[in-house]
Amino acid sequence: MSRFKIVNKRERWGLTGWGCLLLFVLIAIGGWIFVRNIVPFLSKEKTIDARVMVLEGYIPDFALPGIIKIFNEKNYEFLIATGTTYDQGFYLSGVASSADLIGNSLKNLGFDTTRMAIVPAPANVLRDRTYHTGIAVKTYLEKYHPEVKKINLISLGVHARRSHYLYKLAFGDQTEVGNIVIPERIYDKSSWYKTSLGFRNVINEVVGYFYVRCFFIPEKKK
Repeated sequence: MSRFKIVNKRERWGLTGWGCLLLFVLIAIGGWIFVRNIVPFLSKEKTIDARVMVLEGYIPDFALPGIIKIFNEKNYEFLIATGTTYDQGFYLSGVASSADLIGNSLKNLGFDTTRMAIVPAPANVLRDRTYHTGIAVKTYLEKYHPEVKKINLISLGVHARRSHYLYKLAFGDQTEVGNIVIPERIYDKSSWYKTSLGFRNVINEVVGYFYVRCFFIPEKKK
């Protein structure tokens, strides 16, 4: 009969000093590749020949004059300002959503309001807001402009790739979705990790993009 044992001895594999050095070098190279390429990856632009421009509501004021210039120079026919409702401030400002805010800003800059529609996401949307703004725009176009089969979405910096992907999910195969990317100006894309705002912004979008690609299930497919 074998003796009762509470411990045993097993052979195991482990890294040598050279192995640890090689692992460190590989991690360093991977980190360098990540730092150098993550911003271009997340802010990838794919503009198509479309006559309708969709403007996300979080776009900052500095970009609006340039967007109007693009609209006029590229002979767009129509602009849709979209966004989500605000959680506070309506009783003071009378502005209910970021779509209303950016629409009013364009109006004050002289944009022709007859060529603009304000299409916010429903007020009860509390999660997956970018996707639901895409659904709201799709519903609006199907109702008022069913002839539109191509749009260009305007996004800011590293938010662009995730927004583009979610709008493509929202529209499906019936409408081609391109995008235009407004570069960030509050941090340099090659040294984003050197500022608190740049680091938080990029890492948040890395997590957000990973989530929508791996875990997000559109409601229409549930």
